[in-house]
Amino acid sequence: MSVLNFSYATIKDAKAFSDYVRKASSLMAEWHVEVVVRGTYRATMRGDEKAQHVAAVFRYPDMHTARRFYASDVYQKLIPLRDAACEMEIQFYEE
Repeated sequence: MSVLNFSYATIKDAKAFSDYVRKASSLMAEWHVEVVVRGTYRATMRGDEKAQHVAAVFRYPDMHTARRFYASDVYQKLIPLRDAACEMEIQFYEE
């Protein structure tokens, strides 16, 4: 069953974040991860206002593939760049 990855990034360093996105996007293409949507937060209609952030939704064929992606040596090497660039939440939902 496919899973959706909802990621929320509060940017700390815009240049580093751009570098992270470029490298992560390339890796995701190799893993055939589908980019469903990306967007920059603008306003809240209901609930608490949020800090400025970027949100994205990605589709993986299944949870096993998603776990393997995040555990891969190549992605593990991106984690220091990701953590320097932003505060990120990564959540998964079954479709």
